[in-house]
Amino acid sequence: MLRLRKTRWKIAYIAIGVGSLFVLNGGILSHLLSDPIYAVVANLLTVLLYFVGVRSFRGAGEPIDPPRASWRMTSRPRAGFVIGSLLILSSANGMFVAASGPSDLTFAGVLGAIVDASLAFFYFRSSILLRRVPPLTVQEAPRWKPIKRQPLQ
Repeated sequence: MLRLRKTRWKIAYIAIGVGSLFVLNGGILSHLLSDPIYAVVANLLTVLLYFVGVRSFRGAGEPIDPPRASWRMTSRPRAGFVIGSLLILSSANGMFVAASGPSDLTFAGVLGAIVDASLAFFYFRSSILLRRVPPLTVQEAPRWKPIKRQPLQ
């Protein structure tokens, strides 16, 4: 499976993934599918984007080859707490849209809020477990080669 360690590749994955979801959801799927099916497919694609990212991203010192533990969402606890908090805010926004928006957005808003709250739960759970379990780290390879100096004669 793909392993992303550098920040620029992680940002590129997120940008391409969100851009693809925006194009698919806004331009293609909304015209092909009816409202309830569209909401389900759009949220499934969002969960797929998160799942592939969670399984592909690796933090500094995290082993590259073995797959992550099934409960592990991030390499550090702080990242999981931040992402989980943002997902809670997104879930609250979805509930607000469902409650105050037009009736045709109610199902999509509630389903999005449930998906975001579920993802937030998994991120919080992962961060709590990461705080209890010491991280499995590997020795980092040096990014530069030491200069071999010739003795003075």
